[in-house]
Amino acid sequence: MSQPFGLTGKTVVVIGGSAGMGLATAKLVAELGADVVIAARDPHRLAQAAEQINQLSGSAVGHRALSIESGDAVAEFLADYAPFDHLVLPGSTVVPVDFEHVTEANSREAFDSKFWGPFLAAMAAVPHMRHGGCVVMYSGVAADRPVRGFVVGSAINGAINALTRSLALELGTLGLRINTIAPGAVRTPLWSNVDHLQSADDIEAEASARLPVGRVGTARECAELAVALMTNGFITGEVIGIDGGAKAMR
Repeated sequence: MSQPFGLTGKTVVVIGGSAGMGLATAKLVAELGADVVIAARDPHRLAQAAEQINQLSGSAVGHRALSIESGDAVAEFLADYAPFDHLVLPGSTVVPVDFEHVTEANSREAFDSKFWGPFLAAMAAVPHMRHGGCVVMYSGVAADRPVRGFVVGSAINGAINALTRSLALELGTLGLRINTIAPGAVRTPLWSNVDHLQSADDIEAEASARLPVGRVGTARECAELAVALMTNGFITGEVIGIDGGAKAMR
């Protein structure tokens, strides 16, 4: 069977590839014929994810346990699996913190996890990427549609969006591209960490009732967008929302 998306023979690295949108992307690109390398911080969950992808691809999946905040370890990991074509950086979910509980410490921790980690990973990857490759980053709808209790997350998402547009100019001279996916309400395992007062099912029900599409998104739908960004060579510097119409709401 031919592969319509042009990923056969390509190598895709996913940092954060053991769950949620990262795992969904790793599975999809494996289905489409790519060689897959994944990394994540939990060794046990990482091994389980690698086994699932192995079953789809029929070949061994490179994987390593590491934290996105560990810049030197990430750079070493990327060098060890070079060269590769595409780098996917789902990043970490920033847990909402009420404004009165925002501190320098928890703000820096959030930026290290979702902004500085992916930013430095992208910079470290550039020398190892093949011509025509793409970096896919993740921000979030809160950059354009902020909500109470998420001031740090909104700031991080805005920073990633600005980085994407600026870095596209620099990477273009090297034959590389960068784009960012900005998800809205997408059900992933991390939802259980978002609000200890509500179940994931309750959060989903409330979000579904608000959104024009009448439901929340799936990790697979985000993965399909990531594949489109990797394989369409005329898209760079874009922040593309996948939010069920959240930005269209008043």
